[in-house]
Amino acid sequence: MTKIHNNDTQVAYRIWGAGSITIVIDAALGTCSAEWWHIAEKLSEHYRVITFDRAGYGMSPPSGLERTPHNVASEMDGLLTSLGIDSDIILIGHSQGGFYSMQYALMYPSKVISMVLLDPATPYDNEFTKRLSEEQYKQSGVDKTMGLRMGKVVTSLKLGFLFKPMLKKMPPFFYYDFADDAKEYLLKSLCRKSAYVAALDEYKFTHAENTAADVKNGIETQALGGLPIRVITHSSEFYCKELQKFGTMDLPTAKMIEDMWQDIMQRTLNLSADAKHITASNSGHFIHLTDLDVVCDTLYELTESLKMKQ
Repeated sequence: MTKIHNNDTQVAYRIWGAGSITIVIDAALGTCSAEWWHIAEKLSEHYRVITFDRAGYGMSPPSGLERTPHNVASEMDGLLTSLGIDSDIILIGHSQGGFYSMQYALMYPSKVISMVLLDPATPYDNEFTKRLSEEQYKQSGVDKTMGLRMGKVVTSLKLGFLFKPMLKKMPPFFYYDFADDAKEYLLKSLCRKSAYVAALDEYKFTHAENTAADVKNGIETQALGGLPIRVITHSSEFYCKELQKFGTMDLPTAKMIEDMWQDIMQRTLNLSADAKHITASNSGHFIHLTDLDVVCDTLYELTESLKMKQ
């Protein structure tokens, strides 16, 4: 990993391949770029690919700025600007990274030519608290704060090493057998206090009405015009089984929660007149680890379409 100074912090990143189109990958809440290294290597056969650690994750130290979506997107732009990348960008954002990809495209529309969102976080997650009972909400897994707070406490006590045996049995490791270097990088990041501090702050600001307003307004006003966007979501059947297994809930409750979530995903299509929904039939939330062909095929089709329009 290479580090580059970006305002008051440093950002750890890797560049893969070369090409006129740059793929920028923004990862999920609490994780780091190593989750995507094998994917970046595959994509580098056709594109230049940037993987990076947001502030507090991996080898990137914490930032002095609040973890608002605006600040996080601004820091990503600082990295890309420092690398001389200011056009022909395709964003791939998973979960929380999907939210930041939307924020980035709204802030820097002239730089982005397309976007692929995998189960993106949205400004509508608070609706679950209004429509679910306290027990159902707890079972749903929507609220990430309890697990993140536990992680913060354990790592604050310098006991992060105790996490490793448990982490190896959980996502993302549950879904993919990473190469040794990526596995070690992921484990080190997940055993650091800074990762949980950053994740808690990111989660807080993503769910605050005032700091999530840009993305919410962008969705409700089709603010990205005709930008080609593909929203890839998990299989409802697959995910309901996971909710039953890990959330210990009955099937009707699992289906109700999944229907709410898919309805919210449909709203993100309003970002653009050229937004389409794709289902990853073999996947739960970790689409890039269990249904990578869907992600790659979507990306290839997008770039071919973009070439035809030139």
